[in-house]
Amino acid sequence: MSWKRAHRLAPRLELLEDRFELSTVFPANSIGIAQGSVLQPRGVSSATVTVAAKNLTAGRSSTLFGIFVGPAAGSSLAPRIVGVEAGDGSKLPLKQGRPFLPGRADGQAAAFVQVSHAGPLTILVSGGHRSTGGYTVDVTLHGDVNGDGTVNQSDLAPFALAYGSSVGGKDYNAAADFNQDGIVNQIDAKALEENMPVPNRNPLNLQMYLLPADSAHYRTPQNSGGATFKKDVVVVGRTVPGSIAIQDGTSGFFKWVGPAYATDANGYFTAKETLTQGINTFDFLIIDPLGRQLIRSFPIYWLPFAASGSKLK
Repeated sequence: MSWKRAHRLAPRLELLEDRFELSTVFPANSIGIAQGSVLQPRGVSSATVTVAAKNLTAGRSSTLFGIFVGPAAGSSLAPRIVGVEAGDGSKLPLKQGRPFLPGRADGQAAAFVQVSHAGPLTILVSGGHRSTGGYTVDVTLHGDVNGDGTVNQSDLAPFALAYGSSVGGKDYNAAADFNQDGIVNQIDAKALEENMPVPNRNPLNLQMYLLPADSAHYRTPQNSGGATFKKDVVVVGRTVPGSIAIQDGTSGFFKWVGPAYATDANGYFTAKETLTQGINTFDFLIIDPLGRQLIRSFPIYWLPFAASGSKLK
């Protein structure tokens, strides 16, 4: 496999980003935990977990799962994930994530696999540098933030709450951290949407407006967003149901650090904003269940000098 091919397969893994110390508690989106042992140098061991029918997203040809393998307590194994097999023995395409490196805080090798059928999932593990010993396999369902074993609309709100958090923060949720790198970010949002049910295939668009109670109901300077006499306002958006909306909090640098907002069953979301005098521009990124993305800027003109009953000349 060429370097370019490998790079295309897993661009979201961010192999060079800084990582944080992770908890040893398995996240709520774990669907199965198994143990095994590599007995001989260069030997291959197997461990099996079961994918339930409810773990597979209805209407999708396959569902994305994470595989995380770490050495057992006291083991000298440097685990390598070398393959994954379906229940019929067929090998599934494996996207390698980060390798196991001794002394690194996460303490795991990571890989990712698309699964199309319920049943046993067998993970093949070897030891790097001729190492041997026991290991633990944790298989996770990407996007199952609430831990009910299924990815759906109810996972969006807890994901939005965890967005931008890192290990040790009050809002951090390991089940929202799809690659278990210690931070919940845009990479995790894309993984969640990859397993979200697809409500329709309508064009991706975004309609935005100020909450009617916050809009200026008098003649105001015109712009492509809204105008208000209030400092604190609510912006309403509507897009494809099942999408995540992420706000750029870096003054136009498009880092998408959040906050994030969950859409409801009709595609609506709301964002509370605090304004400064003049034009305030807010940028939003939409990621929908088809993997499409849309960026929209929404300017708001705040007129703090105008009383609510005055008219502009």
